[in-house]
Amino acid sequence: MFIPAKNSHKGENGKLLIVAGSKQYHGSALLAINAAKRFVDLVYFYPGENDCYLINAVKNIPEVIVVYDFAVLEKCDAVLFGPGLGNSRIDAKRVVKNAKKIILDGDGFRKINKEMLSEKFLITPHEGEFEYFFQKKGTKENVKEMAKKYGCVILKKGPVDFVSDGKKVYEIKGGNAGLTKGGTGDVLAGFVSALATKNSLLESALVGAKVLKMAGEMAFKKNWYWYSAGDLVEYLPVGLKTFTNIK
Repeated sequence: MFIPAKNSHKGENGKLLIVAGSKQYHGSALLAINAAKRFVDLVYFYPGENDCYLINAVKNIPEVIVVYDFAVLEKCDAVLFGPGLGNSRIDAKRVVKNAKKIILDGDGFRKINKEMLSEKFLITPHEGEFEYFFQKKGTKENVKEMAKKYGCVILKKGPVDFVSDGKKVYEIKGGNAGLTKGGTGDVLAGFVSALATKNSLLESALVGAKVLKMAGEMAFKKNWYWYSAGDLVEYLPVGLKTFTNIK
């Protein structure tokens, strides 16, 4: 895993664009931003819709930079596309063309065609999204098959996560039933996207999935099953530090 150099400068340790949120779904964007902001130098946010409630909510997060032009793609190391976009209209083709790395999540599966996938994609579907997108069950075998066919990395979420680059399938176990809460997928997407700014897509998926489950286990120890997606965000830094054995 990438560790910032002691003499590094602002912007050298990750720049992420998050394209998310809509009039209906504010929380998805907020959770993704909060999950990402500790792990990159700069977080840019492009709202799915120009909704005053969404924009004002995001502006209350001091670390985020709100943008209204995809020209920012040129300076970003990765882009998270999809959480909470709802029925918003987004120029998905421009994102695909200009992004260096794309993490596809949530409503993004209804705005990007699977034929647009390539090696620059890491996709994070749950079972329903996998079936919708690929017209197949999200089995271990199918995850590997689709990753190989489309040349991307897949992190298929579930009680046991399946991660594949088309060459091998990894099973990520752990966590608990508290992770079924709404918004945990947005937290995972934001966290994995932040990691992807400075690490390979495969490593980001593997580490992100494992650390999220570790965060769920930490939250469980304190509150049993009664924790929220927002609570997970607070456990991600110590989870990553523990997992990577950073001194």
